[in-house]
Amino acid sequence: MAKRDYYEVLGVSKTASADEIKKAHRKLALKHHPDRNKNTKDAEEKFKEIQEAYDVLSDETKKANYDQFGHAGVGAGGPGPGNGEEAFRRAQAGRGGGRTTWRPSPGVSVEDFDPSQFGAGGNFGDIFEQLFGGRPGAAAGRGGTRGRVQPGPQRGQDVDHGVTLTFAQAARGTMLPLQISRGPDHSETIEIKIPPGVKDGSRIRIKGQGEQTGGEPGDLFIITQVHPHPYFRREELDIYLDVPISLYEALLGTKVEVPTLDGPVTITIPAGTSSGAKLRVKGRGVFRGPDKGDQYAVIKVIVPKKLDEEDQKLVRQLEAKLPVNARADLHW
Repeated sequence: MAKRDYYEVLGVSKTASADEIKKAHRKLALKHHPDRNKNTKDAEEKFKEIQEAYDVLSDETKKANYDQFGHAGVGAGGPGPGNGEEAFRRAQAGRGGGRTTWRPSPGVSVEDFDPSQFGAGGNFGDIFEQLFGGRPGAAAGRGGTRGRVQPGPQRGQDVDHGVTLTFAQAARGTMLPLQISRGPDHSETIEIKIPPGVKDGSRIRIKGQGEQTGGEPGDLFIITQVHPHPYFRREELDIYLDVPISLYEALLGTKVEVPTLDGPVTITIPAGTSSGAKLRVKGRGVFRGPDKGDQYAVIKVIVPKKLDEEDQKLVRQLEAKLPVNARADLHW
């Protein structure tokens, strides 16, 4: 049967940009992946066709040859084991069990993806990087027996390594020396960069620093554990700090020096500030890429606990002069 036009397979025009081709491939590969279409008879063939089309159209040289000479220009005259065939073969091989590794796109934290929404388990996590991350895998020789893949050096296993960070290191980033094992007889110390803004449980991919077995090296995944801070707490990119003040400071106003990750600052607390008020210190929160969170001082008003009769009389006089209905806005 004659091959379909690759642009038609991906549903894009011949003038489509590389990003448009990539987006179309991602959408179709998710839709037609065999693991998500186990009861669909032609899912396997459809998936191979999509992968083969993307293998050609995502490569500038192959694409130029295809545009000029058609299928003959890329050696696709028959159903040889191209990238789509290889992707499916790797998917099928993953069904035998073993460790499944969730691999994000290069340079992207795994925080940005939710494996559950793709049904990641078995083989789908194993081929995610090939589908959406780096370059497609090199195709075995076209024109051979269908499904036959030439053996090559085995790719090294990915390596998971946990690190413990302070609150400040996670918020601002840091450099850490790390001793890793990259094979039975191969260990070394490398310096890794922890980007600012990681959370407890973040996974950071360092390409090519995993196990080495003679073929392409695996990747190193840094798994972060962040110690809680004794007085700071984090919400997204913002940092919160409880700031106790006395009743008199709340009534009259005051200035208080408070800590931040970048050193102390002085905040002004206006007269009449209530407990629970939040005063912002701009740009002193968590950093992440070009974004900077803020720090908030959360006011906690501390009142005196023991009042004698004369003290109580003074308070009632003040209450009579300046009455406050604290629950006026509630709808209980």
